[in-house]
Amino acid sequence: MKTKSINDKGCSVCEAGTENYTTFRPAHRPKQTYFQYDYRHTDGDLYSTVASTLEQCRRRRDEWLNKKAEKYVLFIGFKRLGEFDTILEAKKYADNSGLSGVFNLLGKDNYRDSWYAWGNDK
Repeated sequence: MKTKSINDKGCSVCEAGTENYTTFRPAHRPKQTYFQYDYRHTDGDLYSTVASTLEQCRRRRDEWLNKKAEKYVLFIGFKRLGEFDTILEAKKYADNSGLSGVFNLLGKDNYRDSWYAWGNDK
C-alpha cells in the first residue's frame, strides 16, 4: 500500500506481513521517479529496497523471501539467536554459545528440533 507512514527518523513504518512504499525524485535525477519499498515479514524482519518500478521492488522482495525460506532459525526460549544455512552450523553455534536452556531449531521443509543444553550463561 502506498504510505505516508513515516516515523520521526524518516523511515517507513509497516506492520508484520504488510508492505509500504512511497515514490520520490532524487535531486541528481529530477525527471525519474523511484520507489522506496519496505516489507515487514511475519517474523518481524524488515526488507527495504529502492528501484525504478514497484514490480522490481516486489521481485527483489520475493527473492529475499525465497532465500529466507531456505534458512534454519535458532532460538533459545523465545529469543532468536540467528539464521543459519545448515543444521550443523546452527548446532555448533548453540554449543559454543555457553547458554543454558531449551534450544529450538526451525527450518525448511517443516524441520523442527529441540534440546536442552547446560552452559555457563555468558
